[in-house]
Formats: sequence, structure tokens, C-alpha cells
Amino acid sequence: MSPALERVAGEVCSLVASAPDAGVAVPGSDWNVGDVAAHLAAGTEAYVRYATGGSEPFVDVSDIAGGSLTRSNAARLEAEPERDLASLVDRLRAASSALLQASGRRHHDDVVMWNGVPLALGDMLGIGLGEYLLHGRDIATALSLPWTIRPDDARLVLASALPLLPLLVDPVTTAGVHARYDLKIRGGVRVLLTVSDGELTVAHGDGRPVDCHLSADPVALLLIAYGRRSQWVPIGTGKLFAWGRKPWLGPRFVRYLATP
Repeated sequence: MSPALERVAGEVCSLVASAPDAGVAVPGSDWNVGDVAAHLAAGTEAYVRYATGGSEPFVDVSDIAGGSLTRSNAARLEAEPERDLASLVDRLRAASSALLQASGRRHHDDVVMWNGVPLALGDMLGIGLGEYLLHGRDIATALSLPWTIRPDDARLVLASALPLLPLLVDPVTTAGVHARYDLKIRGGVRVLLTVSDGELTVAHGDGRPVDCHLSADPVALLLIAYGRRSQWVPIGTGKLFAWGRKPWLGPRFVRYLATP
């Protein structure tokens, strides 16, 4: 995990440093390149605090479907007035280095308080990797530059984020829904997802029948899960595939979760 995070954080720093102006707009977002860099810098600094025993939440994840994360992210960004790209790159480099050093002194199974939620340190690093991968892609898109997400990196992020899926469940779209999914990340983890009237649980398969089997290309699923891509092209090209007793439940699954 740490080598991947170190590599991608370095790539993002180089990308931010190459931007001609902090005000370059990010397509499909209200943010610009400077906003994204400030968000990453402040977020990484929060991760350093978590890795060293801090417990104060950086953002509110109590009701993501209800907009808590969006509101607190906006408030945090407003509290970060710095938009000088050189200064932000320095902060990003310092924070990512501090995070790697702090986590290197601990076991990846150690529990930290991530935004008020107990989480294995390794999973927190995986979620941090996802922040760099997705926001790096946002910046690259804004600058019309290429950005590649490696399948192995996507697998790491997804394996780390799957335990947090219950935080993303939408109580409105899942009201009255009862469905069991067998989700297999190609080349990666396999989990049982149970949607039950407004709640979602993540577990290992228990041998009981499921309603729908899902096979997912890791990069495609990562982009869909984080709201960067529609599911329909990956479905049409076989990167997402559903089968079983109720295969129609496959495309419905994205309705049940809020985009983080």
C-alpha cells in the first residue's frame, strides 16, 4: 500500500506543479485545480493526525446520502484560502511524506479513528490512495493531460473502501429493498453485499443463495463508485457483468449508494 501511495502522491504533486494557473476549472465540478490541491493537502494532513493518534473528524460522514460530506467538504475548503500552487505542492509533499513516515511505524491492522469511524490503518491508506487517484484524474482532465489508474491500485482502493459501504447506503432508494449480491472484483476481493430495507451489510459469502452475481473490472468500478463514469459503457463492454436468479438487480445497485 505505502509504495503505491508514495508513487501516486508524487505523480499528483508533479501534476499540480505543471498547472499554469490555480483557477483552471475541473470539468463537471464547481472546483478548480487550486481547490482540488487545497482539498488534498488539508485531507492528507488530517490523515497524518489520524495515523499519529488524532481522533477529531476532518469531515462529517454521518449522513453522506443526506449531503453531510458535501457540506463539510465545502466548509473545510472555504477555511483553506491558500491557492498558490507552489505552496500547495510543498504542503502536499510534506504531508504525504509525513503520512508515510507515521504509518511506517505502525502495523497496517492497527485501528485509527478516520473521521470518527474506527478503521484499520491499511484501509485508511487505501482510501487516501483513492483520493489521490481520483483527484489526480480530475486535475489531469482539467489540464487535458493523460492519467492512468493501474488495476492493482484500483484493487487496493476498493478492498479498503468496501467495509465503508454501509456509510454510503441511501435509505430512500433502499427502502423496502431486499437483495443479496455476490460481488467479485476481478483479480481482487470477493464479498457478500446484503441490502435490507434501508441498510447494507458487507461480509464474506456464507454459502446461502444470492440474488445477483456481479463481476467488475477494478478500474471501471472505481470510477463508477466515485461518480466519475456512468455504468452503462462498462456494462456494454463487459467490464461489469451481472448474472444469477435476478440479474436485473445488477444495474440497480448504484442507485442504492450515494457518491462519496
